[in-house]
Formats: sequence, structure tokens, C-alpha cells
Amino acid sequence: MKNSQLIKVIFAAVLICGITPIVNAQSGQGMTKQWGEFGDKPGQLKYPTMIAVDKSSNVYVVDQHNQRIQKFDAEGNFILMWGRLGKGPGEFTYPYGIAIDSKGFVYVADMNNNRVQKFSPRGEYLASIGSYGTQDGQFKYPYGIAVDEKDVLYVIDAFNYRIQTFDSDLKFLAKWGSEESIGFKAYMPHEIAIGRDGNIILSDRQNHRISIFSKEGALVKRFGQYGEGKEAKGGQFSEPHGVAVDSKGDVYVCDRYNFRIQLLTASGEYKEHWMTPGVLDDSKHFPIGIAVGADGSIYVTDHYAHCVQKYAR
Repeated sequence: MKNSQLIKVIFAAVLICGITPIVNAQSGQGMTKQWGEFGDKPGQLKYPTMIAVDKSSNVYVVDQHNQRIQKFDAEGNFILMWGRLGKGPGEFTYPYGIAIDSKGFVYVADMNNNRVQKFSPRGEYLASIGSYGTQDGQFKYPYGIAVDEKDVLYVIDAFNYRIQTFDSDLKFLAKWGSEESIGFKAYMPHEIAIGRDGNIILSDRQNHRISIFSKEGALVKRFGQYGEGKEAKGGQFSEPHGVAVDSKGDVYVCDRYNFRIQLLTASGEYKEHWMTPGVLDDSKHFPIGIAVGADGSIYVTDHYAHCVQKYAR
């Protein structure tokens, strides 16, 4: 019996028994939920990018091609959404990164408007910073963003090849990086996370590796190399994208063109991985954004399947 037929038989069986279907992965992770489909209605998505989870386990998704943010509960039930195409307050032109601070405020990298916007948990516009340029507080296409335990905001200022930091009021604090030190090849690293030790973790997409820097911008470590397909080993990547850190300090990486999530230690040693297919088929999807909830649940955005997947840990 083919794998896809076997999965369908198993799925039918668990439905009859009234059990939520779970697809086991190589490491034992199981998909417990999947939501979203292509469209522009509430709960539908068009090419979602980054994802974040607040302290109450609410899930915020950058619904990029719908030019909006959507908020869901931990089980994928739609709560609210905000945003539309434009340049005004609360409007977006291809948003990309998202982060949430300790008070629940939401920060969004409004990529093609070259700014970062701040919102309440209800989606109410509060403030913004940025315009196109090279000065402090200006950007050339901000990508991934992250907030540390002191609510300092870190922004990948992509084509200025630097990281800029801001306080919770979006006041400029510092900057660091250069084309040489960041590791530019074809693109600036796209995604960012904060390690439990306070170090800055960057997914260096076109170089197929992960880079770790101190808060001040000193290179701590780089690891990873190119590997694609069935023969790709743990610790090899094909355009890594989203990165997230759990309560133990372990690092999750969306290994996009290997259609999998890799789990690494804080120092970069490979631990395990799992593939990211759909619940009912074995097709290859494209994981791009990832976040870890307070209970250890792992949320992944699939850019081309227009959905969010939730995995148990």
C-alpha cells in the first residue's frame, strides 16, 4: 500500500474513534493541528511569513500578501485581524517579521515601507519608526525582528547589512554589523532569535548556515553547511529561514528546501529533525516561520501551503 493511501486509512480510523489525528515525525514530534488555506477571508492566508506567540498562547501570523496580521488562539481559532495595503499608520506593504514584548505589545517589520510599527494586542496602532535610508532609525528593507527579556527590539536592517536596536518606545539605541562581519553573500540573513544566553541568532539563508553574535555584535560562532535532498545530514541546510528558541535554550530552524525543522543545541550541535508535510498527504511544503509557545508547542508557517502547523513537543 502506498504511503499516501496508508495515511488516509489511518486518518479514517482515528476519526471513527474520535481521536485528533497526529502525524508522527522522525524525532517523535506530532502535528496536532493545522489551519489556514489560500484566501483573503478571516482565517485564510496568502503566503504567511513570520509567526509569534504571546504569554497567553495567542498566535500572531504575518499574512504577507493580504497585507495584514491575524491573531488566533492556540488551537487556530480566529480572534481578530488588522491591516491593509498602504503607507499610513496601521497599513502595510509586504510585512515580514513580528515580535511580542513582555507587555504583549506587537512589533511588525513593515518591509517595503522601510519601518517598524508597534501595536496593542488588539491591533491598535501605537507608534512607528523608520524611512528609507542609512541613518540611525532608517532602514533598507527590515526583515526579521526579535525582542529580548528586557524588551529591547532587534531589527535586521537587511540591505544596510546591520542590526539596529530600539527600546519599547521605538527609540534608537544602537547598531552593529557590516557586509563583511554579518556574512553577506547574496542576501542579508533574514530571520533572528534571542538565545537564552542573550546572544543573537541569525539564519544566514544564502550561506546555508546559522550565525551567533553577542549583543554588541561580536561574532561568537557560525555553523552549518549546504546540503539538500534525502542525503542531507543533520546540521546541513538548504536556505534556512525561521529560528526560534525554547525554554531550555535549544534552537529550532526552518530548513526550508529540505522541508523540515531541525533542532539544535544552543551551541549548534544537531539533535534531531522532522519533516513538515500536510496532515493528509506526503507532499513537500515550505516551512518559513517558527515560534515556540510557553507550553513547548511549536508553530510553523508554511509559506506556499498558506497554513499554520502546530506540533507537540
